[in-house]
Amino acid sequence: MFYHELLLLNNAHSYIRFASNFALEKISELLQAKGLNPDVAIIRAKEVFGEESEKASLYLHNLQHCFNIEMMQKVYDYITHKALLREGVQFSSYDSMLGMVQHISGSSLNEQELQQIKRIAQANRYAIALTR
Repeated sequence: MFYHELLLLNNAHSYIRFASNFALEKISELLQAKGLNPDVAIIRAKEVFGEESEKASLYLHNLQHCFNIEMMQKVYDYITHKALLREGVQFSSYDSMLGMVQHISGSSLNEQELQQIKRIAQANRYAIALTR
């Protein structure tokens, strides 16, 4: 089982280090709830994040920074669906993130939402955790 830990260093900048990968565990649990066995579920969870699965918790942290709980549940469902189909999601790509959010919301996005998605994609690209 993975455990979510944060390490905050107190200096001019705040840094967050994810000692575990709660994102892989979360997606794996959702896949198991859909009937996959635990070994297959963790493999599929890693596949959906691709070569950057070690950054999965950072990616979801950044999404949680900008979206409410209801929207995050839709994000988890979207990622789980992609994992079932063995399709990856590129969390550092603005186009991929925009497509995901538009698919989830089912409506046009306003300028503020587009800026949030751009900010998330940029933070993910440079492996930076967004802070409040």
